[in-house]
Amino acid sequence: MKTEQENLLSSVNNALKVLRSFKMEQPQKGVRELADELGLGKSSVQRILATLAADGFVKKNKETNKYELGVSVLELSSIVLGHLDLHNEALPIIKSLVEKWTETSHLSVLEDLQVVYLCKMESANSIKLTTHLGLHNPLHCTSSGKLLLAYSDPSLLELILKKGLDKYTHTTITDPALFRKELAKIYEKGYSVSYEELRMGVISVSAPIRDHTGKVIAAINFVGPSHRFSKQRINLFAKELIHAGEVISERLGYWIK
Repeated sequence: MKTEQENLLSSVNNALKVLRSFKMEQPQKGVRELADELGLGKSSVQRILATLAADGFVKKNKETNKYELGVSVLELSSIVLGHLDLHNEALPIIKSLVEKWTETSHLSVLEDLQVVYLCKMESANSIKLTTHLGLHNPLHCTSSGKLLLAYSDPSLLELILKKGLDKYTHTTITDPALFRKELAKIYEKGYSVSYEELRMGVISVSAPIRDHTGKVIAAINFVGPSHRFSKQRINLFAKELIHAGEVISERLGYWIK
């Protein structure tokens, strides 16, 4: 007998099969047609379609009485396409930054109350910070995370504070009041710095990237060992990253006033 978790996984898998069954050459399908094609019971297919329709992933065509993909699928695909455009426009800029300054650089976005790396170019220096694409890090103790929070809806900050500001090093900001002040400074300056707040011996600097509406959707950074990040270099990095962020933003359709 299947457990509750196994039943749930089976239902999710069947729902994905239904969604993937729609093709360009066959955009509409009926209940019996789906049941026969996927080897599922007619009642199961009806339940799956009802659930998907409730969230807008499929809709019933009144003329043909068949189902087709809904707008929720389009919304998800637009997110993916947006990230692809962002990656393609940012990559050459990041490459030129790394070649000029020989420090590791990342392109980061928000995901599940964390910051995730979409793109990276590593430093050619023998001493460098090695990271991985898709790596998730906390928002409150990384320069990119703090920057994205500073430009996000205030409700996101409240969620982070409710979750708690975990301490990773002695310089991690764990006091909510101090953290609010930190974000206000970042918003005012237009860039963010993490002084060994996630890992000792590591400093990072980040600047924003905006979409065509002006909304901050990503961060571009430099990260490396603290002995190479003097105050003077941090200021230089900040200027370089702000400019790089503006160039990428313009390529995404944002007009810099």
